Amino acid sequence: MSRLCDEWCVEGITRITVLTIIFALATCVALNIQTCIGDSPIFNKTLGLESPLIIGGYGLYINLVAIITNAVLVAIAYSLLARDKPRTGLVRYSLGIVAVYAILSVILFLVITTEPAQARTSIPTNLDSMAIFMASIVIGSTTPLVYAHEKRWKIGSDWMPLLFTLYASLIAGSLIIDVATALAISSIPRLIPSACIGSVIIGAYGSIDGLVTAPPLGLLAGYIVISAIMNSNKDKAQDLRTQGPNPTGS
Repeated sequence: MSRLCDEWCVEGITRITVLTIIFALATCVALNIQTCIGDSPIFNKTLGLESPLIIGGYGLYINLVAIITNAVLVAIAYSLLARDKPRTGLVRYSLGIVAVYAILSVILFLVITTEPAQARTSIPTNLDSMAIFMASIVIGSTTPLVYAHEKRWKIGSDWMPLLFTLYASLIAGSLIIDVATALAISSIPRLIPSACIGSVIIGAYGSIDGLVTAPPLGLLAGYIVISAIMNSNKDKAQDLRTQGPNPTGS
């Protein structure tokens, strides 16, 4: 068992590293896309401040496209992964994930408010996107490993509710980071009265915002890790059946 755990630790770290590199590149691509469409007149009319899907006031707004999209995706995930399936013992994983996001949001809030001059640049929103994407990938990859370790590396029929719990937690955590960033940016004029900060939108880029796109990537990372664990367990079980009982009893 110790050898199996060591093998999975090494393989798990390798998978997480590869996924992190891949999705770090995806983050850069997403940021470039957001920068390009952010200045588009069509974008401003459909998802900008003139859109009826943007609600709020006093410089702080919420993009309902991102919120509604996430709600629909959570409902679909629940129907596919968790409906009529036991979800006992998974609450603490969700609380742990949300706690990690809360810590990250506090750090991000402090970074932005301690450097208020940078709030007039794209740095805060870039940090927000990078934090959401990277946290989703790393947490999505490591949560199944922690779960498998506690189950002695055996994942049974309860892996689907685990994935739903992971996905819902990633969405909640991403929203926490997005809100913390928005609150930090909107508080800059009080720190620097001369600062001119534009309107802050939670879920600013609609359906391609990290609030929507990052959690599914984390879910995919978790599924890849779980699939690898299950395939490894099946291969070892097949090897044991092929070898048969040891007649020497050793």
